[in-house]
Amino acid sequence: MVYGPLADYSSYADSYLSSYPRPSFLGHIKRTAPIPPQEEERFEAKRAAHANVWLLVPAMTGTVAYYLFTSIFRGIRQREEEDKAVAGKIGSVIYTGIVTAGLSAYIYSVLVLADGHLMDVYWPIAGAVTVQLLYFAAVYTWLYRLDYSSFSAEVEDEPIEELLTFFYFSITNFATTGSSVFPESITARLLVGLQVLFLIFSFTMGLVFFINP
Repeated sequence: MVYGPLADYSSYADSYLSSYPRPSFLGHIKRTAPIPPQEEERFEAKRAAHANVWLLVPAMTGTVAYYLFTSIFRGIRQREEEDKAVAGKIGSVIYTGIVTAGLSAYIYSVLVLADGHLMDVYWPIAGAVTVQLLYFAAVYTWLYRLDYSSFSAEVEDEPIEELLTFFYFSITNFATTGSSVFPESITARLLVGLQVLFLIFSFTMGLVFFINP
């Protein structure tokens, strides 16, 4: 059977996708169609989601660190340890600011390259939100351990119960539904404010890119 000119090879069933012509196992050279711009944008968004995972490292590291701190230091409430508690609170707020900036930068970078194709980056964004929820649950638990008066909550002195309580508190903060736990100290309110700011940023960016891709 005699095939047509090379320009017609892209229409045959034995052609395969490539960025340049290659010889087939029969010795023929096959022409291939370029990747459509829309598909290329989707690939770029997924590559960006993988390449920028380092922006989530502070949140993931902080989550593990705060859970370890909570387990090792079972409360610093003595008068002579007051300076350590203050240093822990200040450090928590500063580090949480860094974490929030990293999470926001990750969400923004993924949304920009998604170019309106939000479903193509659903899992990276959902993963970032989950990391954020776990981080804030960890830092709330740590703050509660430093100072019981930081939250108006009666929690049993059990690590698992504390974790579940403040994970629930983290979810309700992000969902803005309210809960039976209230921030009482300045430090607690600053942390809650940072989490709400992340929610506002994520929601606003998602809405902007959805309406005007």
